[in-house]
Amino acid sequence: MGKVGAKLLVMQMAIAAAFATQSASADTLSYVGPAYGFVSTTGVVTSPAAITSTPAAGGFLMQNASAPGDSFLAWCLDGQGWLTSPATYSLLAGTDFYTGAAGNVKIGALERLATAVLPYVNTKMESGAFQLAVWEIVNETAGQYGFDSGNFTVVSATDGAYDLAGQWLTKLNKGTFSADTMTLSVWKDVNDRTQDLAVFTTRVPEPDIYALMGMGLGLLAWSRRRYKLKDAATA
Repeated sequence: MGKVGAKLLVMQMAIAAAFATQSASADTLSYVGPAYGFVSTTGVVTSPAAITSTPAAGGFLMQNASAPGDSFLAWCLDGQGWLTSPATYSLLAGTDFYTGAAGNVKIGALERLATAVLPYVNTKMESGAFQLAVWEIVNETAGQYGFDSGNFTVVSATDGAYDLAGQWLTKLNKGTFSADTMTLSVWKDVNDRTQDLAVFTTRVPEPDIYALMGMGLGLLAWSRRRYKLKDAATA
């Protein structure tokens, strides 16, 4: 993974994680530019509306007005929509955006895909492939994942993105991508006039959380004991 890609991923995780601790208040997000460039597509059809289009596929660099100067990586969830910038969003947990049994299936597949490949995405081909795979997962409601049939189909995509996305989806179908250490959150457009955006953050394992809590409590106890000893010495 290149230095630029590593820096971008770490920045995205840090910023998104910070946002995730905030309330569901509205934030203004602006589009900065493509993360690694966009691939071109042909014959993208979303059913049951049978909308056909040729969207550019790739990750977005977005900026939150509350954190100027920092950009984070986001992925489009509405392949047939347009991105309006700036726009007002609320950050939701994946389980609040995708609900019910069908929602759990989408979340699980997205998080397994992100865990397996997102840390290594740092080229236009990989970025385009990840976006195509995300669109397939969020639109498919029947059968296995793939671009040849179902609720989301694609005829072609440039730069090798079509084939790479297909390989990843095949591994999802076979259960090869089984780990899910990344968590989905969604920036939801509050005015329903632009695309909703997915972000992925790495979960902190529970043992690490408990270890940090224990360390913090230990430092607090040590600090209190130190001041008590100091007070006793000066009494």
